[in-house]
Amino acid sequence: MTIGICILAHHHLYRVAELAHHLAASGCKVAVHIDAKASDVEYDMYIAGLIEGPSIVLPERRVCEWGTFGLHEAALESSRELVDAHPDVSHVTLISGSCLPIRPIHELCDFLSAHPDTDFVQSKRLGHERWVFDGLEEERFTLYHPFSWSKQRRLFDKNVELQRRLGVKRRAPEGVELSIGSQWWTLTTKTLRAILTDPQRDELDRFFRKCWIVDESYVQTLVRRHARIFVDSSLTLTEFNPQGKPFTFYDDHAAILENRTEFFVRKVWHGANALYSKYLYGAEPLAAARRAEKLELPALIDRGRERRCRGRSGMLSVSRFPCRGFEPQFATATPYIVIDGYDQVFSDFMPWLRSMGADLVHGRLFRKGDVPLDPGVSDLAIGVTENPSMRDWNPEQFLTSLIWHGRGKRQCFSFNAADNLRMARFILRDPNARIFRIDGAGLLSLRPSLGEDEIDFKRRADRLIGISDAFAAEMSAPTTLAQVHQFALEDVLTAPEIALRALGIEHAAQNDMALTSTTLPKLRSDFDAVLHRITAAGINGGMRGLNTRKSSQHAARAPGLREAVR
Repeated sequence: MTIGICILAHHHLYRVAELAHHLAASGCKVAVHIDAKASDVEYDMYIAGLIEGPSIVLPERRVCEWGTFGLHEAALESSRELVDAHPDVSHVTLISGSCLPIRPIHELCDFLSAHPDTDFVQSKRLGHERWVFDGLEEERFTLYHPFSWSKQRRLFDKNVELQRRLGVKRRAPEGVELSIGSQWWTLTTKTLRAILTDPQRDELDRFFRKCWIVDESYVQTLVRRHARIFVDSSLTLTEFNPQGKPFTFYDDHAAILENRTEFFVRKVWHGANALYSKYLYGAEPLAAARRAEKLELPALIDRGRERRCRGRSGMLSVSRFPCRGFEPQFATATPYIVIDGYDQVFSDFMPWLRSMGADLVHGRLFRKGDVPLDPGVSDLAIGVTENPSMRDWNPEQFLTSLIWHGRGKRQCFSFNAADNLRMARFILRDPNARIFRIDGAGLLSLRPSLGEDEIDFKRRADRLIGISDAFAAEMSAPTTLAQVHQFALEDVLTAPEIALRALGIEHAAQNDMALTSTTLPKLRSDFDAVLHRITAAGINGGMRGLNTRKSSQHAARAPGLREAVR
């Protein structure tokens, strides 16, 4: 038995030439159609020389625009030239230039010899069996599609919308049962010639020329009319992602392709050297490919779809970055510590954090002005910059990138809601954020500006109090996903170890450190002077931390902290 293989290709022609040589050397008759838009230089370099082999046919090159009639016409007419040049061919299989034979060709010959009158075409009757899961299905045929979906997308969409409003309903030619399925088919020569010489061929071509994605419907429809026996399946393994694009196989999928019942696989990455070496030249797969996790293909496809659509926590790919609704579960990759007010109450607080095992201790990252990153960030070899303009262009992405590239390290940074309200909302909704806050301590950072009178100073303090109030209220809102540990300033002044040990416990949980010998930092030496300045300015109302009401709220919100100290 002689098998004919028709290859449709448009790029990476060096791989196409390798595939054609392998198939011809295995006893197949081969037709190689190269898209007329493909590089002439590549064509002359890799494809033109194929005509030296008597088993290989190079059909006339046609323009193959995805979704249009030209792609189907290239496949059908190339198959015609193949069987005309080699009348001994019994079956013709259509594949792409990115396909690989994953079973020996002699096994394909044996299989087709056992089914000499059978066509293998995926063919689902329109309206009876579902094959399209997203996008147009019936409207592929009932509407006119004169525009290219890939190059004239706006015109394509407007054209569809207009025809829907006008109620356009095209009808298929008489006696045609429209069907749809995979474009990678295997036909007996008898069925192929019957399709090529169908009495309604001219009428059918006129109808399908204005349809969309014709290569998934023309042969699939006519095979039901002309096949003696047909099996509703393809001999080529093809999977699709949620956008309708074919799943791409790489070297680390080698184990998955073993023992498959299909004879070809699409689509293989042109750089998958191990797969090409294995299936075209018989080489053993790379050790890394042999060690790759062996999953069943459906599980792999599902995991790939999930990764592509939902991504990984803390990382946004280019395909999802501009879109809403595709965010992963967590905006950031790993837990991190947000310090609010501690550095205003305690002296030498940042060095103490490092002594507790924090790997990267940043300053107030989102305060106007500089970006005080920990010097250790330079060892991460990342693109996070100390340029405040770059940070402010997309502060959420700045933090996301910082946490992502610092995976495996314990990161902390100081923050006050007045620094950046946008980031305050982001942090409160991030389940990886661990917020440690001393309520009321933000006012301790107030310093009169040069030339600022008492009224302006008080106005600035009142604004800070308003922001602090809103931030505190938001912490208890249902939308807050961050872990919040809040302490009243009065409690901290009375027993500083409460807030410090709570923060130390957070680090110890990550670092397995004991706290018994930890030296706690001291209160600021100028604490009384700062309080006096604030009181003198008449901002006593802002020091809400200095009352027992906040203390009781804290105890109810974070039970167990006092017990941990004891």
